[in-house]
Amino acid sequence: MNLNWRRIVILLTAILFVGGVIGFQLLSKQKTDPPRKPSIPASRLTVSTMEVHHGPASIPIPLQGRLAAYDRVDLFAEVNGLASQGAHPLKEGIRFKDGEILLQLDDREARLALQGQRAALLTSLAQLLPDIKIEFPDRFGDWQSYVEKLDPEKKVAPLPEPTSHREKLFLASRGIQTQYYAIRSAEERLTKYRLIAPFDGVLTAVDVQRGTLIRPGQRIGQFLRLGGYELESSVSISDLGFIRIGQKVTMESEDNGNRYTGIVRRIGDQVDASTQMVPIYIEVGGVGLKEGMFLLGEIVGGITDDVVSLPKDLILNGREIWQIRDSSLVKVPIDVLRTGRTTAVVKGLKEGALVVRDRKPGMIEGQQVNWITE
Repeated sequence: MNLNWRRIVILLTAILFVGGVIGFQLLSKQKTDPPRKPSIPASRLTVSTMEVHHGPASIPIPLQGRLAAYDRVDLFAEVNGLASQGAHPLKEGIRFKDGEILLQLDDREARLALQGQRAALLTSLAQLLPDIKIEFPDRFGDWQSYVEKLDPEKKVAPLPEPTSHREKLFLASRGIQTQYYAIRSAEERLTKYRLIAPFDGVLTAVDVQRGTLIRPGQRIGQFLRLGGYELESSVSISDLGFIRIGQKVTMESEDNGNRYTGIVRRIGDQVDASTQMVPIYIEVGGVGLKEGMFLLGEIVGGITDDVVSLPKDLILNGREIWQIRDSSLVKVPIDVLRTGRTTAVVKGLKEGALVVRDRKPGMIEGQQVNWITE
């Protein structure tokens, strides 16, 4: 009896196991896989490019320097006197036109002394007229006319020219020429009481004030020309062959962003022993320029064949550039011949090659890209 029950239990267990396996297989066949999301292809980076074309290109020669006034005059007094105001107040920043009075010194004493000298010459000639009438009757009319026109308050006119050696000695023995040239010297000295502007300019330094007693040799101030500036820069000896007097230079101020045009006016003859550079001097003019401004410039130098001119910011590490080959980004080594402020002249690129113009984040070598040629 017990044996039969064991057999029955074992048989039922086997039937249940087989039924469970068959049921699991049937259920697993009826189970459906969840729907898969369609794969979205990654978008390509789009860059702008330029096509390489070999040909002649100008070599840019960079320059830099500070502006200095082309004409600068230190003002000094040649005579003594009390300072008074000229055409405008004697203050820094005041502008004067060519010929205007910068400073007037008190000249009353010198003017009166000069008038006394003229009056003394008039007296001497008046006393000499009777002798001239006797000794040189044919010259009496000229000397009489001269005496009649001589005015102590007016500039003395040139003496009548002697017509003979005897007349010349006669005048010399009476001291007429001595008096005349002393008056001419005093007249010239009288002009020095007025300090005249030599050109249109501005006062940049003033060392005296109105009412100051000025002495000979005393510094009055400094005066510089408006609108005329000069920039001193330096170039290497190798670049000197590409520069000539009269050549145009493009200049720019980083402070105000303005652009200016300059002209090479002078080229130095001496080489700086420490830098092996040669000074050049560039005349610059334009609105907004001030003395002491720092300018950056560039001279378009000589022409080189079979090269490519590229924007300077496209060059990587000073020797490579991004290029597209088979729709992929690659770095190509190049030979940089010359770099200017904004451009570079290079060799090593094949004709028709596509050079990437813009540098975007995430660019890696071998990356597939789309491009637009400009």
